[in-house]
Amino acid sequence: MKINSNKIGGLICIAHLLLASTSCSLTIGKETSERAVNKFHSQLNASQFHEIYAQTDEAFRKAMSESEAIAYFEAVHRKLGDVKDSRMAGWRVNATPLGTMVNIGYQVEFAEGKGTEDFMFHVTGDQALLVNYTVNSPLLITK
Repeated sequence: MKINSNKIGGLICIAHLLLASTSCSLTIGKETSERAVNKFHSQLNASQFHEIYAQTDEAFRKAMSESEAIAYFEAVHRKLGDVKDSRMAGWRVNATPLGTMVNIGYQVEFAEGKGTEDFMFHVTGDQALLVNYTVNSPLLITK
């Protein structure tokens, strides 16, 4: 059996291009999500809970009504206070046929104490739409 080196070279070139474009997409997804977290924190600090909800993904809105989400965000802000500082603790990007999903975690210093946040975003183009938000802090229970 004779192997055509031109075909193998072409396949290798295509594989490299796919890998390069995927890694670029993954980096862009992470950066877009980081900007979305900064915007989320600014809106949370400003009590713009309706605006946060309006910028969520359809999956978020199917899981939680606007009134439930606003009550949740209000409770987080009331018990923990403003976000004073946040540092990324980890991230994962998953490119799927349905779009790019980004999970990103933060260590957060709130006005009232420390906590962690986990975000899941659906990234499409230059937008990161919130799919899920979880915050953990003992103050949510004790305060």
